[in-house]
Amino acid sequence: MKSIKKVLVTCLLVSVLGFVFAGCMNKEIVVATINGETVSEGLYRIFLWSSQRGLTSLQPNFWEIDNLEGKSPEDYAKDKALKSISYCVVVEQKAKELDVKLTEEEKTKIKEAAKKAMEDNEVINKKYQIRQKDYETYYTYATQNEKVLAILGESYEPNEEEVTTKVSVIKQNNEVMDEATIIHILFNTKNELGEDLPTDKKQAVYEKAKSVLEMALAGEDMKSLASQYSEDTSVSNNLGEYTFNKGDIEESIENIAFDKANVGKVYPELIETSMGYEIIKVVSVQTESDASIKERAILEVKADFAEDELNEMCNLAEVQKTEVYENIHRMTEEVEE
Repeated sequence: MKSIKKVLVTCLLVSVLGFVFAGCMNKEIVVATINGETVSEGLYRIFLWSSQRGLTSLQPNFWEIDNLEGKSPEDYAKDKALKSISYCVVVEQKAKELDVKLTEEEKTKIKEAAKKAMEDNEVINKKYQIRQKDYETYYTYATQNEKVLAILGESYEPNEEEVTTKVSVIKQNNEVMDEATIIHILFNTKNELGEDLPTDKKQAVYEKAKSVLEMALAGEDMKSLASQYSEDTSVSNNLGEYTFNKGDIEESIENIAFDKANVGKVYPELIETSMGYEIIKVVSVQTESDASIKERAILEVKADFAEDELNEMCNLAEVQKTEVYENIHRMTEEVEE
């Protein structure tokens, strides 16, 4: 009888210890608490990795810079990541307050994006124990941000002064969405390495371009000429026709299309661009109306208001770092042996 009791007690003890051990294994490591919400190490590392990649793409020698606003590159990247995740937590809390719900389609897309991130970042995920669950939270933040910004922006009614100021900014920054459609023929003056051709070869290209320009001015079909002579790699798909907004194309072509050329006519001179010599015909030009500019200005003021609201809330967020945060260092893809 005693032996049976011992067996039962032992089994019970093993079960309890197993449950406790499993609970410890599944417990998330917390790097910070933001407005009472805990941030796991895995989730924080996704933001840190993104922060590092963004900073090094803008500044290739980022890690060699001695001082960044009084911080080392490592601490600067960590701080930037923490600010980003603080913003996202604030957005999440605002989303709950506004009763923002994700659709089933959005949830599916989030899971698909998270799964892909697990596959694309296999080395980092394995090294730093980042889980699909962490990526799902990361992409949920992004979706919530769009929805919250839309709701906050929609609730704000800009005054006339704000709209007028924004219209002026749009015009001053050359952000008016005038649109032009052209047919162009490119004669390349670069070699396969992107280097300028020698002077004699460039002159030969010029002479060839000049002769084709004469054909175009004589009335030959521009699309046929583009198909036959253009060295634009996309010519087989578009026969040289492009539609673009002001500010979206090389200035030398933009100036001709919007300011100098006559609509429906071949421009009578060769245009030298960064790629070579160009012949262009302006098919159409559409100027954005004042009403359209004002409508965009209103939307931009609304968006600015929403972003300012969330940024202000983020600045007021209560952030507490843990010892784990202090011990996190620069992330690398180097595999430790």
